[in-house]
Amino acid sequence: MTGPTTGGAALPSTHRPSFFARQVLAAAELNDLVAVERSRRWLHNRVLHGWGVALGLEVTGARGGKRVAVGAGYALDALGRDLILAEGVEVDVPAVAAGPDGGAVVFCLTLRWTEDDEAAVRTRSGECGAVGAVRLADGPTAAWCTPAELRDGLDVLLATVSVRGCALTAPPDPAGRRVLPVLPTPYVATGSTGAFGTVWSRVEDPATGVVIGLRTQVDTSAAGFGETPAYLVRLDGDRELTAAGAPGGQACVLDGTPYVDAPEPGRMTVVVPLPAGRIGGVLGGATTLPLNPARVLADVTLPDLVRSELGWHISWMGVEGA
Repeated sequence: MTGPTTGGAALPSTHRPSFFARQVLAAAELNDLVAVERSRRWLHNRVLHGWGVALGLEVTGARGGKRVAVGAGYALDALGRDLILAEGVEVDVPAVAAGPDGGAVVFCLTLRWTEDDEAAVRTRSGECGAVGAVRLADGPTAAWCTPAELRDGLDVLLATVSVRGCALTAPPDPAGRRVLPVLPTPYVATGSTGAFGTVWSRVEDPATGVVIGLRTQVDTSAAGFGETPAYLVRLDGDRELTAAGAPGGQACVLDGTPYVDAPEPGRMTVVVPLPAGRIGGVLGGATTLPLNPARVLADVTLPDLVRSELGWHISWMGVEGA
């Protein structure tokens, strides 16, 4: 069930079977349902992933051996068809004594799609003496060919071997196989330290003892990171203090841009520098307000102030394997 082609690739039909109550279903209608989904999966594989060996399918054999072993694995051919070898197999080496010159002969061990007329079929008896296929084996076929016979993309090369006297002259060589890059899927987790419950401590200038910021420890162990992820953090909570709530009795703004210090798989330290200045405000009709005034930073209640009054807390995201 294919339609037009784009760039040489046949596109599957956009129609799919639909059923209604008490409909009598024919075998062709059920087969269409399978064909539609399969053709769309093959298109996805072909366009977005390409073809080659994606997983496993190692070929092993010893010099002088008359068989090679192919491990289980997964590959895609150039038509996007899934070549799934669920269990390892052993394949006899081609029975060739020598080449025309008396030397060894090179063969390619390939994996290819098994066409329906070649597939193992399971049949079952039906009504009125009918018999039909109910299972087709989609397992791929491991086959030998010469380099000249290799159909690039339809025969997925696993290894080349050199044969003389009906035996291997050397172990199989996987150098020519095309391998699909399998990119790791990034693992992303998020969390928050919780409003009005985050514990803060002061950061002091080691030279002067002046408070220049705040820090908090963030526990990320619940995410289960296996290695240190790339952390992104955001400071949440209110920023403006009213005159009644601010040490010194003057409305002000407390704010800073957080950054991550000493990240680990299960925890990190978040530091919020608090530079002094002025910033636009709305409290009491003022057009600007002091930003992180020294008298507020010097007050011993600062950590509790941002926790209990402003509700400062950290929202975070960790990306592992990016």
